Amino acid sequence: MSTRELILVVDDSSLIRQRMKEILSRNGYDVLLRENGEAGILAALEYYPDMIIMDMNMPKMDGFQASRILKRYPQTKMIPIAVFTDNRGIQQKVSFFEVGVEDFIVKDADEAEIIARVSGLLRWKRNRDKVIREKDKLSYLLDSLSDSVIIIDDTGKLLYFNRMAAQRFNLIPELIQDRTIHDILPETEKVMEMFSLLDKREEFGGFEIEIEREGGKKIYLVDVSRVYIELSEDVGGAVILKDITAEKEAERVKAEFYSMMAHEMRTPISVVLGYTQLILEGKAGKVSKLQKEFLKGVESKGKILMKLVNDFLDVSRLENKLFKLEKEIFDLSPLLTSTVEGIRLLAENKGIELKCVCENEIILLEADRDKLDHVLINLIENAIKYTESGGRVTVLCRRGDGGAEIEIRDTGIGMSAEEIKHIFDRFKRCDKAEKKKIKGTGLGLAIVKEILDAHQARIEVQSKDNEGSTFHLWIPGLVDFDTAEERGFKEVEINVP
Repeated sequence: MSTRELILVVDDSSLIRQRMKEILSRNGYDVLLRENGEAGILAALEYYPDMIIMDMNMPKMDGFQASRILKRYPQTKMIPIAVFTDNRGIQQKVSFFEVGVEDFIVKDADEAEIIARVSGLLRWKRNRDKVIREKDKLSYLLDSLSDSVIIIDDTGKLLYFNRMAAQRFNLIPELIQDRTIHDILPETEKVMEMFSLLDKREEFGGFEIEIEREGGKKIYLVDVSRVYIELSEDVGGAVILKDITAEKEAERVKAEFYSMMAHEMRTPISVVLGYTQLILEGKAGKVSKLQKEFLKGVESKGKILMKLVNDFLDVSRLENKLFKLEKEIFDLSPLLTSTVEGIRLLAENKGIELKCVCENEIILLEADRDKLDHVLINLIENAIKYTESGGRVTVLCRRGDGGAEIEIRDTGIGMSAEEIKHIFDRFKRCDKAEKKKIKGTGLGLAIVKEILDAHQARIEVQSKDNEGSTFHLWIPGLVDFDTAEERGFKEVEINVP
């Protein structure tokens, strides 16, 4: 089978046909000859040549009619056509260009010019076919994805969507001319924020959205990024919607199971701890020194188990949004001081220096006092837990820009950059903690992150292996003295200069 490119020459002059066959054959092309437009169309449909050279004026069907028909047929419209002409009239050429003809060849041109035009047009065809193949390959890959992919322009108008998007959102290619992304995604603040970020050439993604359809409610994870083609010309955005309905349902069932198990375990553990305390107090008779030692071991392990159960319940409530923030205005400085003092014995028992510094005497904050106290206890206890004897833990607090800033520094074992990425994941503990047998469930920091997220607060971590860690917190809700006084805050005496 020949691998040479096939060129169809259509001309009513046998001399022209023969001359073209000699020139093209001599330069490595296979040649097919036909004498009029009708025969040329039939040959193109049968042999599918790589290129067609068409005479302009022929009997039965001229070159213009034949070119127009070839450019309308789906099977032949991509074959490049060069028209033979000895007429250099601009208007006639414009008419050919309008029907899709790619080039013109003057009949009396020398061999070098003819071959230059033929090779140039074939090179253009090869490049175009390569682009089309790549596009088809990309379309095939996108259609094989289980996620919905939608390409939009800067106005939100739909440009392309894959097979899964078509199925899930009832999209028909022929009917998307005036459809926008707003016809698919509900009008939410997240969607508007998405477009705002696209306008700034940023990436935005990872938010969840619920969409009500005939089959019921679906939950999607939405990712959005800029799309660029042709020398970075800005096209718009690629919107990827991953159906996470099943995962969310599985998480809900799992959370309910954890919650049920935790509640069921809480009662018997409380009973065991209660009876242990009564026996230790001598309510059931005299307790020997050895018995007391054993009972204290039971009490210690029972408290650890109760903390684990409470952590499970906290995670379950936070994940399922079964809690609400009870915000109030309070002074953060005494809360932080009280929290540190309550943990000081833990630090002293390990031989660790624990220091608390509040740079401002009064820091009025509107937040959930109890939940922030939980956050502080977790972070300070963690710092003590991962710091070895002789080390230091320092807690700093100050008024910041619109919020309170808290830093918890330690001189402990530190973390690698990879460990910092997963520090707030549930049940995730650093490798060094496992090697040093530092006890923990891996839930404490996950709870911290959920509570801070609910406050729209920020937490950042800086750490290096064996060089300690610093947790930076920014908690919004800073309240000035006048506002606090107007709202009846009387916990501290406020002296306004």
